[in-house]
Amino acid sequence: MNIRNYKKAHFIGIGGVGMSAMAKYLRHQGLQVSGSDKFGSDITKDLNNNYEITFWEGNNPENISSDIDLVVYSPAVSQTDPELQEAQDLGITTQSYPELLGVISRNKKTIAISGTNGKTTTTSMLIEVMKDLGEDPTGIVGAMLQKYNSNFISGQSDYFITEACEYKESFLSIHHDVLVITNITEDHLDYFDNLQHIKKTFIKFLKNKKNSGILICNTQLENLKDLLVVARDTGMKIIDYSPYITDIVLSLPGEHNKQNAAATLAVIEALDLSVTSAKEYLKKYFQGAKRRMEHVGITESGIQIIDDYAHNPEGLEYLISGLRDFYPNKKIIMFFEPHLYSRTQKFKNEFARALEEVDTLYLFPTYKAREKEIPHENYLLDQYINTDKVKLIKVINKSTFSQEFKSEEYSTGHIIISAGAGDVWKYSHALKKTII
Repeated sequence: MNIRNYKKAHFIGIGGVGMSAMAKYLRHQGLQVSGSDKFGSDITKDLNNNYEITFWEGNNPENISSDIDLVVYSPAVSQTDPELQEAQDLGITTQSYPELLGVISRNKKTIAISGTNGKTTTTSMLIEVMKDLGEDPTGIVGAMLQKYNSNFISGQSDYFITEACEYKESFLSIHHDVLVITNITEDHLDYFDNLQHIKKTFIKFLKNKKNSGILICNTQLENLKDLLVVARDTGMKIIDYSPYITDIVLSLPGEHNKQNAAATLAVIEALDLSVTSAKEYLKKYFQGAKRRMEHVGITESGIQIIDDYAHNPEGLEYLISGLRDFYPNKKIIMFFEPHLYSRTQKFKNEFARALEEVDTLYLFPTYKAREKEIPHENYLLDQYINTDKVKLIKVINKSTFSQEFKSEEYSTGHIIISAGAGDVWKYSHALKKTII
């Protein structure tokens, strides 16, 4: 499949972060692009205003005109979706987002960033560093990069940097020259049976290497031992990023970000580029992705506001420990929105232990995402969190939360952090001081 043979593409589920980045990529390739989703958002406004991509709210078969020659659909889209069925009835070429990502990866020098945690930050670091080193990669990221205000970064070189997500094995379409695995832990157990199932899927992905392939990881991590055996048996070059960890200085807090930076430096080593220059860039200039330790601003009373995507127990542990290291004299107020009933139920004890490490916890109702709503489990974690360790407040009415929070007597001795994969960020952003 040659993308340049197509003239007009339509995206079903264009509001997703990966899908919107891919839509920008095709627009950059010269295609006329349109898309639809259940609801409009800041993402769809960006596509319309800045990329001339037409957006329709809702799924309507009339959105599929006969002059469209490529339809791209999100993995979340059902095969019975009316737009997808209309495209198939008209004989239009259809590709899932992962399949199209695979097409691009075959024709580029592809660096795939995978792992349970740290994918977005590592991808962001690598794109910024390689741009600074003059390598000019193309990148698709699972968040908006603050420096570029985009989740798609255009480039003129053959390098292609992309996040590789394991959910529903979607990364198995990607073929890689360099594979980064940040870590492997239990997650997405609404799809995977257990940790062993996850590791087997990563082993499959390992084998999508081009030529001999390069694997970059922390070889000290226990959950990677089985993968390392396969990598060695298949002739991959393995670069351990752990030696870089102790020699990294960042403006971002957290040991996990040092791990992400170390993985980035190992890629730079693998490409025979300047590690010294890369270190200097990360120390002085790296801005990061939005919703990854993002400094949102301050409240009217001067309290620092931070936002992060952390939505599993390990991610929360990294986040909170990083904040404790960076702000040792501050008390942490966290707005946390659990993501998925299945994940919350499976890891309820682990979530509780992580969340007990903040000082005040505002617990939002569970963000159901792709699951059916289970109202009696909206505040499931309430039963497992030790309130002798943390002040716990359930957010029952989100519409009045901002005003109610502003009435509380918090001082500059506090910091506010919103965390979760849903829309909890809206509530921390609503507290930001307006500059006139």
